[in-house]
Amino acid sequence: MLAIYTEHRQKMAMIEKGIKPEDLRRVEAHKPEDMLIGGLVVIGIGLAFLVTQIVGGLIKWLMLPGFILLFIGIALTVSYYLTRKLKKEP
Repeated sequence: MLAIYTEHRQKMAMIEKGIKPEDLRRVEAHKPEDMLIGGLVVIGIGLAFLVTQIVGGLIKWLMLPGFILLFIGIALTVSYYLTRKLKKEP
């Protein structure tokens, strides 16, 4: 309830100052580069799990999260390149 009230007060203050709340939402939109950066970070974490398992061989259950994170990162990276290619085509 408090969050709704604060958001309403924030929007009203923006309107009073002449700023449209819709314009602010467009500025906050995610960039495609964010998807690439996130994908590369998740790939790195997944590879770290896998390398730890392969080199150390200490904990077998690290293989599954490593593969899950690796493939999530690959999917994010591929989706970045696909969306970039789609935006270039007319």
